[in-house]
Amino acid sequence: MDRARRDLAHLYRRAGFGASPAELDVAVRMGYDAAVERLLQPDSVADNVEDRLAALDLDLARPENLRLAWLYRMFYTRRPLQEKMVLFWHGHLTSALPKIGGGPRAPELMKRQLVLFREQGLGSWRELLRAVSRDGAMLYYLDNRLNRKEAPNENYARELMELFALGIGNYDEHDVKEAARAFTGWTTDREGTFSINARQHDEGPKTILGRAGALGGDDVIDAILDQPVAAPYVARKLWRFFAYEDPEPALVDRLAETFRTSDYAIRPLVGAILRSPEFRSEKAFHASIKSPVELTIGALRTLGADTLPQDLPAVTRRMGQDLLNPPSVKGWDGGQAWINAATLLERFNYANRLAVSRGERSESFFDPASIARQYRTPRQVVDGLAELLLDGDLPTSSREALLDYVREGGGDFADPNTADQKIRGLVHLIMASPLYQLN
Repeated sequence: MDRARRDLAHLYRRAGFGASPAELDVAVRMGYDAAVERLLQPDSVADNVEDRLAALDLDLARPENLRLAWLYRMFYTRRPLQEKMVLFWHGHLTSALPKIGGGPRAPELMKRQLVLFREQGLGSWRELLRAVSRDGAMLYYLDNRLNRKEAPNENYARELMELFALGIGNYDEHDVKEAARAFTGWTTDREGTFSINARQHDEGPKTILGRAGALGGDDVIDAILDQPVAAPYVARKLWRFFAYEDPEPALVDRLAETFRTSDYAIRPLVGAILRSPEFRSEKAFHASIKSPVELTIGALRTLGADTLPQDLPAVTRRMGQDLLNPPSVKGWDGGQAWINAATLLERFNYANRLAVSRGERSESFFDPASIARQYRTPRQVVDGLAELLLDGDLPTSSREALLDYVREGGGDFADPNTADQKIRGLVHLIMASPLYQLN
């Protein structure tokens, strides 16, 4: 695979959920910078995903259907970065269905939160923090709806500083207690819509992160963003999500300066990440383990599937990623935590399912015959699938082993049955390989 195409395949995996060969052809004609700009401006791209979802007629009051609808959105969308940012914020500004409660209210509140992340995920960090502080799902999840003047609840104030915006060691217990007082009275009505109970709001003077006065919740956010560590904290977290762990300090400083000078606009920060030479470096290429969502949706998009498994929420759950139910307020740990004996077996089973499924009565996710028409020899088909699924990054020993598999029994691609069997087997073997688990 030539370098330009490889860079774009890398871009669409990291800033989206992978791309089909046809989508990569379009991106190559556009060029890398234009492709990045298109991703960063989702409102400029026509998208019929709402019509497609409406046609599914899913009852979104059922949590599993809400998960399925979101996975369909990731699969269908022509605005992949917008939806990738929703996934990022869901794992960073975390809420989870079980903590919100039962009945139809919880799915509705989570649906509203996803819409919030979709609409503001590339906007202002300051405004996103203000909005999520008023979000019904968050008010339930971190108990701020119960935050009263007589008995301040510190949960939201603590996680806002510790996990969302500053990091451990960049505030003290006094800041948490005072911030909790600033958020007293911020609650919801019976429908989960934000409201302020003025009788339960503490109007007294407070001192938070060096800022003093009769501070309220928005003042807490402004005080947080005045801290020198605020911009590097989010820049580092986004870099790790899009590129690799442990970014170099100079790189973080450069990204943080972009973030700070834009008054905490998220879009320029993400653009700086995607356009940076470090993002396109060998260190970033195939440098992180795919999350279950990235693995499952990416495989379908790369293979050119036109549908997805109806039980995909359960599949990603067995792989360790239960959408709308992160394991803790920290979200998912990611990285090596995605891989253990059980989840790796589930990944292999998923690869086999995509490879062997055929049409008519069973689900079908790709067409081996269309692949067979493109290649004449065993080496061509191995190299072609390695390019499709691995950007051509296939070690010589692995390539020879795959060639041996294809040649066994003759490897006659002129015979449709043989071609179908061998191509399905190759897809399974490649998708079950260690390299395919990497983003």
